[in-house]
Amino acid sequence: MIGITLHTASEARPFWLLVDRAAGLEASSSIRALGYPPHVTLVRYTGASPDLLRDAAGLLETEAPFSLTFDRVGIFDVDPIVLWLSPQRDRRLVDLHAKIHRVVDPALCDPHYRPEQWRPHLTLAMAIPRTERERALALVAQRFEPFSLVFDVAECVAWPPIRVLSTLRLGG
Repeated sequence: MIGITLHTASEARPFWLLVDRAAGLEASSSIRALGYPPHVTLVRYTGASPDLLRDAAGLLETEAPFSLTFDRVGIFDVDPIVLWLSPQRDRRLVDLHAKIHRVVDPALCDPHYRPEQWRPHLTLAMAIPRTERERALALVAQRFEPFSLVFDVAECVAWPPIRVLSTLRLGG
């Protein structure tokens, strides 16, 4: 699998606090195990070449860093369960997603990451067993203080495990 992520170079303390709460539902923290900064995956492919994706990621170099505010926890009620943070709607994020799809055929993209299907999110936990579903739903229902993160790095990555193929700072 290969994709393009946007991540923050900041400490992201509020994110990590929520990751640690969600990790209480897992055997061990699936997000901390990644060894990768808090990120939003813009696109994910199985059928695109790494060179094509590196070229597409290069289109983001002229984009300025931007802030996203996260204000609720969501759930992908699959097996295993995934908990994630939802950003407030931001046109810029949607535009960056569309910019990549103008260069790389959306038909090559994972269906969940295609235009009109993509749900931007910041994953908190991705290995919660079904036996913890009720506790996961309780965490989704809990309120937390909304927080913002500045996304200032774009990367072309392959996984698993995560291997960075190219990195660029937004705004050059």
